[in-house]
Amino acid sequence: MTETPDRPSADDYQRDLAEFQETVSPLGQASPLVRTDRLDHVHLYVTDRAAALRWYKRVLGLAVYGAGHDDVAEDHPVFLAPGTGGAHCLSLFVGPRPDGGDRTVAFHASGRAFVQFAKALPSALLKGRDGTALTAGRHHDYGAALTFNFLDPAGNQLELVTYDVDEARAGLEALA
Repeated sequence: MTETPDRPSADDYQRDLAEFQETVSPLGQASPLVRTDRLDHVHLYVTDRAAALRWYKRVLGLAVYGAGHDDVAEDHPVFLAPGTGGAHCLSLFVGPRPDGGDRTVAFHASGRAFVQFAKALPSALLKGRDGTALTAGRHHDYGAALTFNFLDPAGNQLELVTYDVDEARAGLEALA
């Protein structure tokens, strides 16, 4: 005879429902368990950590965050943060990239910085998601945002985004 897993009783269900209803606001919306204040960081996987550190510094201006990064074990991440300061945004792990799904990591830039990036294209450092050269004309205009989509050397999908669309459009038009 096979055992069946314990199933919640009607009383368990009623108790859980009552607890949930206590968290619902007067407008009928559930209150979150925790209110977060920002995205903290994203995990990316690379095969050559030293090469990745050089690439992220050269292309996106990211710097190693925190002490003790020179002797980090392969199974521990190295944290990267914007060179302008602030908290870390990437945790680089050594290993194969997970498969499936959209794992795009987007980095914000001002409209001016977005245009400066476009001026540097094409660059031997950057490939579009299809593996071909990234050029200034390969940006995406979503109305409220403009983006460039590209790959890091390990094949991770990255995006540069600006919401300063008027400034960016004018700068891109001047490049054409």
